[in-house]
Amino acid sequence: METVLLDEKTLKKDERLYIKGIRLMSSVKLDYSTEKHLSFLVKGDEDIHNVMYFDEKKYDKKWQCDCKWYTLQDKLCSHIIAVNLALRNGRIKIPNNKETDKKGD
Repeated sequence: METVLLDEKTLKKDERLYIKGIRLMSSVKLDYSTEKHLSFLVKGDEDIHNVMYFDEKKYDKKWQCDCKWYTLQDKLCSHIIAVNLALRNGRIKIPNNKETDKKGD
C-alpha cells in the first residue's frame, strides 16, 4: 500500500493544532495494517483516539479520526497531524509500505 502523507502546508494550516500534533507525536503507535487500511492509536489529553488511513476508493477521505473535533467539525485534527508527523519523521514504520507526500491542495 502507498500511504499519501498530508503536505506541510495542510499540516500547518492551524498553528494551534500543529503544535498540539507535535506534542502528541511521541504517543503515536501503529495498531494494525492491512492491504488497504492502517490504524494508529494516539494518546490524547484525556483519551486514546483511533486514526485511520484508507486506501480503498480513489475519492474517499484517506485520513479519519474518531475524536469529537474531527467527527463534529469534519476538519483536520491534532491526532491526524501527529500520525503524519510521526510517519514523516520516521518515528513510525509500516512494514511493506511506500510513503509519499501529497502534492497540491
